[in-house]
Amino acid sequence: MFKKGRFLYLLVILTAILILSSLSVLSEEIVLVDVIGREVVLEKPATKVVGTHNPTLNAAVVLGGGEKYIAGFGNKEMSRGLYEAVMDDFDGLVQIGKGGNINFEAVLATGADLAIIPERFKDQVEQFEKVGMNVIVALPNEESFDTIRQSLTLLGKALGATDRANMILSYLDNRIENAQKISSTVTEKKKVLFLGGSSALSVAPAAMIQTQLIDIAGGKNAVSGVEGTGDFIEVNIEQIINWNPDVIWYPAYASYTDEDLINNPSWSSIKAIQNKEVYAFPSLIEPWDQPTAALALGIAWATHNLHPDLYTLNEIMEDVDEFYNLVYGITFSAEQLGIVR
Repeated sequence: MFKKGRFLYLLVILTAILILSSLSVLSEEIVLVDVIGREVVLEKPATKVVGTHNPTLNAAVVLGGGEKYIAGFGNKEMSRGLYEAVMDDFDGLVQIGKGGNINFEAVLATGADLAIIPERFKDQVEQFEKVGMNVIVALPNEESFDTIRQSLTLLGKALGATDRANMILSYLDNRIENAQKISSTVTEKKKVLFLGGSSALSVAPAAMIQTQLIDIAGGKNAVSGVEGTGDFIEVNIEQIINWNPDVIWYPAYASYTDEDLINNPSWSSIKAIQNKEVYAFPSLIEPWDQPTAALALGIAWATHNLHPDLYTLNEIMEDVDEFYNLVYGITFSAEQLGIVR
């Protein structure tokens, strides 16, 4: 009886272990709803991702602290600064295409198990699914701080990196709160014009993240009467003269410089030009004005630029060191980042 009872006891234990193991395997299944409302089911957390849109792919780079999850890249020439510094073999990563033009043979050759794309490329969903690949639309067209939260949370779940996503979002929220506290003491808000990189006559409308960035830093977007979602809007010089911004920001990678604007007679009546309040927004290592985690640093720079007496360059560099140490375990100098006022 003792031996039979012991046998039954062991059998029960073994059965319980098998059931728990099965439940554990089943629990790895991940059900996601992406930003356009599609339900995506992953059998387990993704380990290799591809994408061609840098702000979207950046969420996976941040969550992996470098190339951990990245199997295939988009336009590598536009992404070298940061990624060469934080990836052991950036040059060795496969370039799968640029923007909407994707080489699906190259995609399959990477062995990736997930593609991440922005809403603007949502027509690619069917193409990825045709080659048997899971795809998540992870970045909506309408940009905001919530856009960043949504993308990092979604990708954190897809990659099994929820804790890391929450840690990075906590840092972003902390920087937003700090900037709001500083800007709340400002009584007069400067009008800021944020220009696009490809043309000095393209501007950031209300629906872009640059507007929220300006607001949080204690400024006001000079642009009014212009609508658009997800991209800079082309205007004419008469509209810019009419807005008469106090400050002009443009990306450091732009096809023009501050001197080009200051020395252009067509711009001479604008207050920001007359006072030489024209600045390259830091973007040498990576853009700080895009819907990515590094927007936390864009907020810090914007706050300093508008209120240097309230937020110093040293305080920016403390933020920079904390962020890049937190995410990648490295730091950069002010010169490398293009931080100036």
